[in-house]
Amino acid sequence: MESIYPPGGPQDAVRYSTVKKEDREYLAFCLEFCAIVLRQRPNHLEALELAANQFTALGYYQDGLKMDERLVKLRPRDPNILYNFACSLALTGRRDDAILALVHAVNAGYNDYRHMQADKDLGAIRHDPRFIELLFMMGKRA
Repeated sequence: MESIYPPGGPQDAVRYSTVKKEDREYLAFCLEFCAIVLRQRPNHLEALELAANQFTALGYYQDGLKMDERLVKLRPRDPNILYNFACSLALTGRRDDAILALVHAVNAGYNDYRHMQADKDLGAIRHDPRFIELLFMMGKRA
């Protein structure tokens, strides 16, 4: 992790601006802490997950995706990691990859139908017939 805040700013300035200043400060503190941990232990799962979540919350989707990619390499069958990876892919415009990652997440055991149905991070693929079919299949299992 070279930098906590890349010079180009967040990919989603609107999302960034909706985070209260004190919350942005807390998220920045968390990211600084993660950077310290990851310098010492590059594969520290909790630090990678926290960094991915904080980057995404601040609208730094590319940086969140980088963390999620590292997590998937470490835990390729973890349904929650695969789900978060799919969200990052959707947020960065990689729709086909997001659908594929969601299929992997569901096959690995992800089963939170309601969360997936309402998750704003999946907005880019919400109307994709493959996403709708996946939701339908999940609903049948429930």
